[in-house]
Amino acid sequence: MEDMVIQTSQLTKKYGDQTTVNQVNLHVKRGRIYGLLGRNGAGKTTIMKMILGLTSATSGSVELFGSTLSGNEKLLYPRIGAMIEAPGFYPNLTGTENLEIFARLRGTASNHAVKHALEIVGLPYQDKKTFGKYSLGMKQRLGIANAILHDPELLILDEPTNGLDPIGISEMRDFMKKLSTQQGKTILISSHILSEISLLADDVGILDHGVLLEESSMKDLEKRNSKYILLEVSDIPKTLLILERKFQVQEYSVQDEHTVQIYDTSLNMGELNTALVLEGITLMNSGLYTQTLEDYFKNITGGEGIA
Repeated sequence: MEDMVIQTSQLTKKYGDQTTVNQVNLHVKRGRIYGLLGRNGAGKTTIMKMILGLTSATSGSVELFGSTLSGNEKLLYPRIGAMIEAPGFYPNLTGTENLEIFARLRGTASNHAVKHALEIVGLPYQDKKTFGKYSLGMKQRLGIANAILHDPELLILDEPTNGLDPIGISEMRDFMKKLSTQQGKTILISSHILSEISLLADDVGILDHGVLLEESSMKDLEKRNSKYILLEVSDIPKTLLILERKFQVQEYSVQDEHTVQIYDTSLNMGELNTALVLEGITLMNSGLYTQTLEDYFKNITGGEGIA
């Protein structure tokens, strides 16, 4: 079993009769970027708050770094950096002054931690502008700088690219990738923007109305973002035998009791159809299709796609 930095079991949060998070089993692997993807209101922020102890779970449990969170908070939380919702800073102080306060509160070891964190997120060191005059994007950058100030092993970032312009989003994406690939940090991010998660995450969890619909590597999901051959047949087991033995096809996915998707589009469809008919298989539909990731998310969430 791969080393899990975050693992939740049946994690649930209820407010009265309303269930915001429903029995979520999350698995975040060490050194990877995990994207929690869902529409606004899907429960992403609530899950992060429960992991960080900012709100209590109604039921279920959280493990961090292989240890149960409950009872080990003082040992585990110093290993985590987080930015949840709007960053909270003193509006009348500069970015540097704000971070220096947080550095002292944390007991950050490095004398250059504040300067280094600001450089990473692209903010000036010892600038005269106060936080209250920051743009939304600058506030977001300072929040991330604060999260990495003490060089944590795990970063939990709620909508980290919110408020950034396209160049800033690209820079932030590169920065997070470097933290993961070069420094081995584990990153859990949330987003409602499908395109951002697809460019950044190694693994993805799809959340809808508080339910984790699917966990998968982005590599596996990208297989669905391509052309495929769709067959609707009377006999799936027999069809699979023909695909594997006669055509040496291994890349396929059974959708239901009559439908299979084949990801090897180099197959000669005329030969395939003939082979199926000669074996007595009724062929109800056969064709070449293209499904995007957007289509896939629409299908599994049963509604409109994610931005």
